[in-house]
Amino acid sequence: MAEIVFTRIDDRLLHGQVGREWVKAEDCDLIVVANDETSEDRQAQKLMNIATPLFAETVFWTIDRTIKEIEETHEDSKALILVESPEDAYKLVEAGLNIDTVNLGNMRELPNKDKINENIYIGDSDREYFKKLHDKNISIDIRTLHSDKALDESVLF
Repeated sequence: MAEIVFTRIDDRLLHGQVGREWVKAEDCDLIVVANDETSEDRQAQKLMNIATPLFAETVFWTIDRTIKEIEETHEDSKALILVESPEDAYKLVEAGLNIDTVNLGNMRELPNKDKINENIYIGDSDREYFKKLHDKNISIDIRTLHSDKALDESVLF
């Protein structure tokens, strides 16, 4: 069974920062890109695989498949789960996956979203899901890079 050691919200999903820095810092050997759209998009998968370190494996699963299989497959693996949104992170937590902290790394600037820092912009729906995560005693670690100083999660509410 895979051990979930790190869960990250990043609307870019798997890219160089994640592959170079977070996978190594969290000592992961399995990257799960949990995203319904990307699970079917072979071109996006090819681009994301470029960021996969040689010592790690990447799988592209739907949110539902991640919920059903992550803890039952990949014996003795240490998994980093990447999701695109706080809603997707909440779905994993609500389903009972063993997640106690969610890292918030990147959410791009879009209309009707407020700036938290240079890399994170959130809207009302995002706030609702961050509140739901908080209410389930899930810590929210707000850092883009592993070396960054974490912001206090109260900036999300």
